[in-house]
Amino acid sequence: MTLYLTVDDVRKLVTMDDALAALDKAFHHWHDIGTDNLPRRRLDPPGGGPLNLMAASYPAEGVFGYRAYAIRPAGGSNQVFLFDMKGGPPIAIVESGWASTTRTGAATGIATKYMARENAKRLACIGTGRQAGPQIDAVARVRKLDSISVFSRDKAKREDFAKRMAELTKVKVEAAESARECVKGADIVITATMSSEPVFFGDWIEKGMHINLIGANSANRREGDDRTILKSDLLVTDQREQAKIEAGEFIEMSSTGRLAWEKVYELGDAVTGKVKRTGADQVTLFKSLGLAYEDVAFCKLILDKAKAKGVGVELPMTEAPMGGAARAGAGAAR
Repeated sequence: MTLYLTVDDVRKLVTMDDALAALDKAFHHWHDIGTDNLPRRRLDPPGGGPLNLMAASYPAEGVFGYRAYAIRPAGGSNQVFLFDMKGGPPIAIVESGWASTTRTGAATGIATKYMARENAKRLACIGTGRQAGPQIDAVARVRKLDSISVFSRDKAKREDFAKRMAELTKVKVEAAESARECVKGADIVITATMSSEPVFFGDWIEKGMHINLIGANSANRREGDDRTILKSDLLVTDQREQAKIEAGEFIEMSSTGRLAWEKVYELGDAVTGKVKRTGADQVTLFKSLGLAYEDVAFCKLILDKAKAKGVGVELPMTEAPMGGAARAGAGAAR
């Protein structure tokens, strides 16, 4: 049987702390044999937004799966299909809009946990849209913050956002008048925008700063300028293979010989201690892209909690054995 879980089910089952725990555990297994992540691919049909496909295997939890999502003028669709490695139909189909936003925040939280200074206390966030809240929430759970500064171009929106974040984090939150003002004196920076051009600049970097660039995940978009990359002592992304397709900041610089891909490490390297901050003055940078591996890990935890609490609807899905005539038929249909 396949368990179907709606967005409402997911929101009732898990929290940001659950997402942080799931991803922390998953990236400790990043180097395990059989762990794999297929970078996102986009199919662009006429008349609307693309169909996004991404997949991963997570042997430590005995599962693999894929996420398929599309944003169309008439409405979107966003699901993770989770499979048992032993075989059979999907063990779960999870509506993953809220889950994916939460795990994106959690990935930044994990990067900050392992890369930012332990005494980092001031957070700055450029961007106040849908993704910004989970980003701030996650970082506030891995560091004891004294203050948060936020900025976006719309004054009313940033002031409202500041109030909501203060209620969520129980930390003083100020709405800054400019991006430059927002990041002054910050220990940790988040950029969570839809911008195609840089919103953070290397001249703004201060000693010991940790930077999370999370808003752009395509080759023709970027949130940090070249100097931001060049002045960072440690560069980390979710997965180097996916970054070669989606990390605009890295792709442009590597194409001109100013950045060697060997100098870009993976989040699993930071979590397992393969690379780490080596001094208080070092500048560290995490380029977030969002992996299917993160979706699969979080949805496995969601499924476990759903089973324990009897949540979800069972679908009578079956699968014919792929042997003999059945396999031949499948081959012919292909």
